[in-house]
Amino acid sequence: MKAGIVTITNGYNYGNRLQNYAVQEALESVGISAETIWKTTNVFDTENPVYLRKLYIKRFLHYHLTKEENRILNFYRFNKTYIHRSSQMINEKVPEKLSEKYDYFIAGSDQVWNPYLEYCTEANFLTFAESLQKIAISPSIAIEEIPERNKEDFSKWIRDFRLLSVREEKGAELIRNLCGREAEVLCDPTMYLSAYQWEKIEKKPEKCPEEYVLTYYLGSYDDSYRNWVQTFAKKQNLKIFELQSEEHFGIAPDEFLYLIHHATCVCTDSFHGTVFSLIFHTPFIVFERKDGFKTMKSRLDTLLSKMQCLQRRQKEIDDKKILNMSFKKTDKIIEKEKKKFGNFLMQIQKETKENA
Repeated sequence: MKAGIVTITNGYNYGNRLQNYAVQEALESVGISAETIWKTTNVFDTENPVYLRKLYIKRFLHYHLTKEENRILNFYRFNKTYIHRSSQMINEKVPEKLSEKYDYFIAGSDQVWNPYLEYCTEANFLTFAESLQKIAISPSIAIEEIPERNKEDFSKWIRDFRLLSVREEKGAELIRNLCGREAEVLCDPTMYLSAYQWEKIEKKPEKCPEEYVLTYYLGSYDDSYRNWVQTFAKKQNLKIFELQSEEHFGIAPDEFLYLIHHATCVCTDSFHGTVFSLIFHTPFIVFERKDGFKTMKSRLDTLLSKMQCLQRRQKEIDDKKILNMSFKKTDKIIEKEKKKFGNFLMQIQKETKENA
């Protein structure tokens, strides 16, 4: 059996690339061969072979690469090494007879159903496939309310999925109100893989300090956050590794894993920064994201509530307990979520046979 994964393949986001790998490995763990169908709709494709070749030549000749160019090459290396890529590609059009080339199509994970993101197109809802082929594995809607202009399309596109799951409780509620379907709430697929499985692909970055606080912010890392982190690091006699800095902007996804795994503490406003801290048993502090975008806090709220870690929010955390964090309770919760995720995976082939 073979599955084509449709997810976000543009851009250079750690959580996106690592969830893609996790979905692939999760499917293969139950005997389903998985490939990711690259999707370039509405986004400039920096994976243009000619462009990449120029960057590799510049690196080989020791010419200066911008932080963006380094990031592109490092993410490309990760994709080439770890992601099984389909020969098919979705651009403005879906390839003819794509539905005949796979037994299943997987929508997810990541924010493939967030209507405010430009790569949320009809193809993300697998409308090119037959209903029996359509499976949603932990897609994230990520917002509190679907805009009125999207409701009719979302309802039509979601209602005929054979197996339907989402990542947030709020997403399940939105789908229920839209089309009357009950979507199972599953954990992010990155949590389905063990710390050992992730450790096998991690890579130590150059110039990595022995003991450090890792900061990883997708929103604004303003003076108030920076001062808080600096004060904390000074008290603990720790260096600060700012992942969002220009110096470290080129860090690859496998290096990102190493940095979280080996940090003394992680300070983040990121969903996946929090997830991997839980997986690797790294104490963490969750900061409220500061940006002008539509709030995506439902993902983190669901995660922290489910993991019983609401006290790890920066505004509420007890300074004396920052580094003294027990993971016994969260490990039990994760194991329960992994079992639920595994049961969902087992339904894929089971229901196919029953419907044959």
